[in-house]
Amino acid sequence: MFTLTKKADYGMAMLSILAQKGRGGRVSLKKLQEMGMPRAFMGKIAGALVEAGILNSKEGKGGGFSLNYEPKEIQIKEALEAIEGEVEPVTCGGCPVDGGCGQQDFMGRLAGEIEGLLEKYTLEDLIK
Repeated sequence: MFTLTKKADYGMAMLSILAQKGRGGRVSLKKLQEMGMPRAFMGKIAGALVEAGILNSKEGKGGGFSLNYEPKEIQIKEALEAIEGEVEPVTCGGCPVDGGCGQQDFMGRLAGEIEGLLEKYTLEDLIK
């Protein structure tokens, strides 16, 4: 089964909340914690999204994180890669039958199709 990590799950939840607020709408780590998300973990995820240019942060009263772009301008692939690094459903290498199983071509095509879907959808799609 193809699953996203807890890090990606929490990150996409945070981005969904921000997408509902639109560009410039803020959410604080405190608010995320009140919603049941681990504060320190969310801080690390938000930091990665800030570093990627997807979010900006503001400290102090009324501070928090907000989207730098409209939700329709942020691809799911871009967001997941900021959170997780390169998104790959399957990686070949290090397997005892590496190169001898016959599935590498198929898995390469599958990875390309998944990548295409992640590029097709945006944060706006999360909230429709």
